[in-house]
Amino acid sequence: MRLLALLSLFSFFLFFFSFSLLTKNLDFKENYIYTIEEGQSLESIKANFKDLDINFPFIIDLYFYITGADKSLRKGEYLLTKDSDLFSISRKLVKGKVFYRSFYIPEGSVVSDFLTNKEQNSFCNFKGIKECQLEGMFHPNTYFYETGENLNNILNESFNAQLAFAADQFERLNDKKFIKSYYDLITVASILEKESCANERSLISGVIYNRLNRRMKLQIDSTVIYGIKNFNGNLTRKDLKTNTPFNSYINFGLPPKPISMPSKLSLIAAANPKKSKYLYFVSNGKCSHKFSVNYSDHLEAIKKYQLNK
Repeated sequence: MRLLALLSLFSFFLFFFSFSLLTKNLDFKENYIYTIEEGQSLESIKANFKDLDINFPFIIDLYFYITGADKSLRKGEYLLTKDSDLFSISRKLVKGKVFYRSFYIPEGSVVSDFLTNKEQNSFCNFKGIKECQLEGMFHPNTYFYETGENLNNILNESFNAQLAFAADQFERLNDKKFIKSYYDLITVASILEKESCANERSLISGVIYNRLNRRMKLQIDSTVIYGIKNFNGNLTRKDLKTNTPFNSYINFGLPPKPISMPSKLSLIAAANPKKSKYLYFVSNGKCSHKFSVNYSDHLEAIKKYQLNK
C-alpha cells in the first residue's frame, strides 16, 4: 500500500512538473515562422528548435511517438507566436496546423494595385488568354494559401469566382439592349464600385441604363480618371476635354473595359437597375447623391453641392 501511495504521489508530481513545463510561456520577443521541409525528421526539427533555446522534454517525444506524428510531419510554415508554449507548438506540429499567408484583392482596386505586369502575363499564359486584359476580372476578397503555392492557382480561384457570378447575374438582367455580355455587366459594375456606396448603386445603375437607352454620353468622372496616366487626384476641365477611350464626356456608350474590380454588390446592382426617370446625379456628401430628371435641375444641384453657390 505504501509503495502504491508513493508511486501515485510520484506520478502526480511528474504530471504537475510536466504540465507546468509544457505550458510555460516561452517569451519570444516577436512572432516567428518556422519552416518544415519535405521529409524533415523530428530529430532535425528538435535540433533546429534547440538553436532557438527550445528544448523538447521526453514527454514531448512520447507525444509524437504515440500520435505517430514523428513519422509524418507535414511540411510547411508554422507560426510561433510570442505567447507560445511547448504544448501549443507541439500540438501545431502534430496536427499539421500550418500557417496560411493571405493575398488581398480590395474592392474597387485596379489590377496594377496588386499584380505586376510580369504576374499578369504569367496568369494569362497559365489560362491561355491571348489578349491579357484582366481589369475587373478578379473577385475582391482575401485568399489564404500555403507557402510555395503557385500564385496563379490563387488568382485562378478569384478569376473563376468573378466570371461565374458575373455570368449568373447577366442571365438575370432584363435589359440586354446595350449590355450584351457578362463582360459589359462587369464594366457597368466597375463604374458603380467607383461612383457609389451600396445604398445607391441600384439607383445609379438605373441612371446609367437610362442614359444608354437615350443614347446620351455617360459623363462619369471615374471613367475619365481611369484614362488619365498618373492621375494626381485633381480632375480638371482639361482632363474632361482630353480624348481618351475612357472619357465618357466625349465618347458614347460604355468604356472599352472595366475600370476597377467590382464587388458582388456592384454586380448585383448592375444586373438590377432601379427604375426611375433620373438622368443625372451629383455627389452631395459621402455615400449620397442628388438625382435630377432634367439638366436645369442638375445644374442647380452642381451649384449647390459642388460650387457652393
